[in-house]
Amino acid sequence: MKLYFLIVSTGLLLGFSALASQSDCSVSNYEQLVRCSLIRSKNLQISNQKLKTAEQLEIAASQWVNPEIDVESVSKNSDIRQEAATLYFHLSLGGKRSARITQARAEYDKAALSIELEKQSERLGLMLSYYRLSHLRAEIILEEESVATFSKVIKQYQGRSALSPEQDVSFSVFKMALADHQLNLVNIRSTFENLIADVMLSTGLDRDTILKNLPNNRTKWPTVEQSTDTLNAPQVKLAQSEVSLSKSQKSIANADSWPELKIGPTIQRNKQGNETENLAGVSLSMPLPVFSWNGGERELARQKVIESEMSLEYEKNKISALRGQLVNRYRSTTEMLKNTLSSKAVSDKHEKIEKQFFKGTVPSSLIIEAHRQLFDLESKRNESERIAIESLGQILIIDNKFSEVIL
Repeated sequence: MKLYFLIVSTGLLLGFSALASQSDCSVSNYEQLVRCSLIRSKNLQISNQKLKTAEQLEIAASQWVNPEIDVESVSKNSDIRQEAATLYFHLSLGGKRSARITQARAEYDKAALSIELEKQSERLGLMLSYYRLSHLRAEIILEEESVATFSKVIKQYQGRSALSPEQDVSFSVFKMALADHQLNLVNIRSTFENLIADVMLSTGLDRDTILKNLPNNRTKWPTVEQSTDTLNAPQVKLAQSEVSLSKSQKSIANADSWPELKIGPTIQRNKQGNETENLAGVSLSMPLPVFSWNGGERELARQKVIESEMSLEYEKNKISALRGQLVNRYRSTTEMLKNTLSSKAVSDKHEKIEKQFFKGTVPSSLIIEAHRQLFDLESKRNESERIAIESLGQILIIDNKFSEVIL
């Protein structure tokens, strides 16, 4: 698994570098905007660095322990002197080193899966941000039109020398409607500016490039089938990696039941007067397992394995249920979107009502309600579109098919 992630990550990094070198990521449409944003995304760059960091885990676990040297010199007077030197080599009994290497590999696999899931979530979040910007821009235009229309009507009333009671009421109602739409416009603009600032910070792209290449409203939606097979889901694989990690930790606990042995040659030199005696031998040092055979750690590790296996089964069921919910939500939302009047159709009807109002054939209450309904419909349609896109993206992530998809 480690080799697989290493190959995929290296390929992605090389591909991204090649794309980045082409005119610094030229953007002329929405697809190119997304690809360029993914190359430049600071969050994705951090995720790639996390993966590089995780690659060092096995290297660190594979290191050998340096030998130790113990030197001793004792003298009673100038005639009696004793010197000794021992070179200790560490021998890890019970397969400690191999167990730690296995644990490092399990930690890498878990980190790689977790990082990959983060990257897919970041990709989906970035696309949703672009759709949100597109939707907010459309909503701003609608509110600007409402403000302009109501301001025009108010000026007409103000230009009259006298108002009838009915006109006076209409005048007051239009002023309240104008204030309401102005406040809403301020809030939408604030949300828009905050969101585009976040995207610019994350991607490093300039404002004009982003705004010129935002996505249009979707008119086609792919068919998604129900499925209970979630073995390829990254969430399930992540839970499986947790099981592997807990088993490797159990192996370490078993290996730690064995003492750490230090052994090596010893040279001793005894001098008394003019006589010198040289001795050579082997020294051995190891803790005695008198009070504990590491039973507590082994039992703790065993319980963690059981816990991780239970979590894995729960994750399988949870992701299967989640996918079913997402499919149902996606289908119902897209079906509703297909049966809803298009923005152009609603806008055309709205313009006809507005023309009739200025001709004096429809009451003021109708034009105010028409503007409110138009904005509410557009806002709800946009929200439904984002729900459908997010549901589709999460389904593709669960199916492990989202890596190259641009929604």
